[in-house]
Amino acid sequence: MTTIEAQLRDALTTLNPSQLNITDDSAEHAGHAGNTGGSHFTITIVSDIFEGLSLIKRHRLVNNAAADLLRQDIHALSIKAKTTSEYESNLS
Repeated sequence: MTTIEAQLRDALTTLNPSQLNITDDSAEHAGHAGNTGGSHFTITIVSDIFEGLSLIKRHRLVNNAAADLLRQDIHALSIKAKTTSEYESNLS
């Protein structure tokens, strides 16, 4: 686990996730236009804090939690934010 990945995991604990999967996609994006050297991550975060919130509001919560990292260390963050019931319904 990279240091940035560990910092991202720590930052997202404020959202009380029951599931948190972080994938470092940086190698797939090395050298593409606009990449200033920051890391690329895909996250799937499951939390009851998202209950009743729109996708935009869920993403804002995640972005706010990771704000310090997004300013400098993370170039791109792909977010899949689910409630527990949404996550569990996708498993069956």
